[in-house]
Amino acid sequence: MNPYFKKPILIFGVVVPIFLIVVLLGVGIHLRGRLEESFKNRKEHYVEYRKVQERREALEKQIRAQEPHMQRWMKLFDKATASNVNAYLSDIQKKFDGQEFQQTAFRRTSSAGAIGGASQQSSTHIQLAFRGTYRALQNAFLELETRMPHLQLDSLRLTMHPNKKVLIADVNYTAWQIE
Repeated sequence: MNPYFKKPILIFGVVVPIFLIVVLLGVGIHLRGRLEESFKNRKEHYVEYRKVQERREALEKQIRAQEPHMQRWMKLFDKATASNVNAYLSDIQKKFDGQEFQQTAFRRTSSAGAIGGASQQSSTHIQLAFRGTYRALQNAFLELETRMPHLQLDSLRLTMHPNKKVLIADVNYTAWQIE
């Protein structure tokens, strides 16, 4: 073999192919690592997506279960608040005798006080007064606020009646309304 051709044959026959193979292997290993990392990230995103999807479906199921309660809530806004309060209070008074629980005053004002006056949401201010035993007053307030959850207690003032068995309650509510 000619000594002039030995070097080019060695370079182009052995070194360049080995160099190209090493470069191709390096590029292949690098691309494989990127593909594996991309696959891992996409798999994590998919697993997270499935978890979020399951949580969303559970929340939607819970919302559908609450729909009857929401419809009942929205029906409360269809009726006039003052007449509802009076109707519920008369029902509550029927459960107690006159000495145990009695409504002594009812006043409705369109200008809301307390938080209702500071809010953009329309509301009605209702002032009530009662005379009754502690237990009867407590049960009446509980039942009224359960039947009308859109009432917000602004203030409650309890004073002792002279006969000491009865309390006098002055109560102010804000009744939220839908415009």
